[in-house]
Amino acid sequence: MQHEYKHPQIFADVLAISQLYYPLHNRFPKPFRFAVGERLLGELAECARLIMLAALVDRQTTAGRSEGATFVRRLRASIEVIRGYLLVAWEQKFLSHGAITELSTRLESVSRQAARWQQWFERATGGT
Repeated sequence: MQHEYKHPQIFADVLAISQLYYPLHNRFPKPFRFAVGERLLGELAECARLIMLAALVDRQTTAGRSEGATFVRRLRASIEVIRGYLLVAWEQKFLSHGAITELSTRLESVSRQAARWQQWFERATGGT
């Protein structure tokens, strides 16, 4: 009997951040929206991609777990890039205090999940 694939919670959380961010993105001034906002959307999409790649590695092999750890390290770097872009938007007053707080809180949750996931991969591989 086959069971349905369930996305990891971190994937759902990144999608929720994307859904929160997108309406804000559309209100940015055009130069900022195209110069920084598009990169931010790209980083969010890359986060979702990296999560799926990490989730689908072969966890039964050392090579698969090592590959998963690499994907999660890249995910954590992308999260930090997103934080930076959001900070720039907030400093330019394109994001409200409420919006930056909400997005930052959700990003922090994703970051903690990614850190725990990376620790699991690294313990399972013997400390990459």
